[in-house]
Amino acid sequence: MSASGTLITPMAANFNIIPAALLELKEQNGVINAQWPTALLLPIVNTILLYLFVFRF
Repeated sequence: MSASGTLITPMAANFNIIPAALLELKEQNGVINAQWPTALLLPIVNTILLYLFVFRF
């Protein structure tokens, strides 16, 4: 399962529904629920790293 912010967007419905069906999850949004913490954390960490490496070094 990939943990990407693009997978929690509405346009990524097939990427989220198919794994839920293949894994026989009881909750259809289980894949999204597993991904949202990482999806929110990645842009924050990337922004901090870009700031540090681009503007500080």
